[in-house]
Amino acid sequence: MKKFLLPLGLIVLVILLVYGTYNYYTVTSETIVVGYLPSSHHSALFVADAKEMFEKEGLKVQMVPFRTGGEIVNAANKNQIDIGYCGITPITSAIDQNSTIKIVATVNEEGSGIVVSNSSNITNISDLQGKKILIPVIGGMQDVIFRDMLFQNNISSSDINITDMDVPLMQGALNSGKVDGFVAWEPYVTQAKLNGNDEILAYSNDIWPNHPCCVVVTTKKFMTQNPNDLRKFLKAHIEATQYINANHNETALIVSKKLGTNYDVELESLNHVKFIAVPTKEFNYNIMKLVDIQKKLGYVKNNLTLNQIVDYNYLP
Repeated sequence: MKKFLLPLGLIVLVILLVYGTYNYYTVTSETIVVGYLPSSHHSALFVADAKEMFEKEGLKVQMVPFRTGGEIVNAANKNQIDIGYCGITPITSAIDQNSTIKIVATVNEEGSGIVVSNSSNITNISDLQGKKILIPVIGGMQDVIFRDMLFQNNISSSDINITDMDVPLMQGALNSGKVDGFVAWEPYVTQAKLNGNDEILAYSNDIWPNHPCCVVVTTKKFMTQNPNDLRKFLKAHIEATQYINANHNETALIVSKKLGTNYDVELESLNHVKFIAVPTKEFNYNIMKLVDIQKKLGYVKNNLTLNQIVDYNYLP
């Protein structure tokens, strides 16, 4: 089996990307600053940029990488970015604390997984007790889904050493024996599988089929001051999503170049992510189901409504 090892150069690139100083204030007022994660989930953003879909709408977009969705939300709360692609849970947690940011479109369902070493004795969920498992960030999508899975299997999260780490570095930690497994987003789940050293204990769709994941979030300031630009941006987002669903091969090439990952890894990872730009009733229902899970875990305190969380009026 082919091995797709994470090269040292890529690790350095990832570190530079996620720890770099973001030049928020070097752009003009006409520039839309968009935060994203190094993830296959955000392929629509990468495709729209590569295929000049934003330019076709007369928009100038600057893309800024972040380590976690929580950091994207924090930047949005400070108006350091105009738009963000990230998981739902840090958004709802922020809204629970009176943030005025809003979800304005959907991005994807599913697309995460639990990875363990194929030399481990972990073959089912109960085997995770007493083990050290990595997650991207406490309170993030992967953390919430993982902890809810433990709850559903009558396993206390206190029986597992749950620690956070930047996703691109997780496989190295697992292969060096520092941890027993990790929960991550694509393409890093598929990368671990194709490497030949690791196994997928469960994909997130095995835990919760069609679960909501990433969305497009924006600030009250941007919605108020630039409503037409927001509509144009979302038009390009929808076009890019449609392109992805019809062109996996080209999408994999675009995303692999953007993230510095292997093409075959990206192509396979796209099979585990469901891309959806316009919300369905099921997606909205599952947002509220997710909020209920967050409340159970203590990440959300108040009884939020869907109208507090989303504003789809800018979708074309």
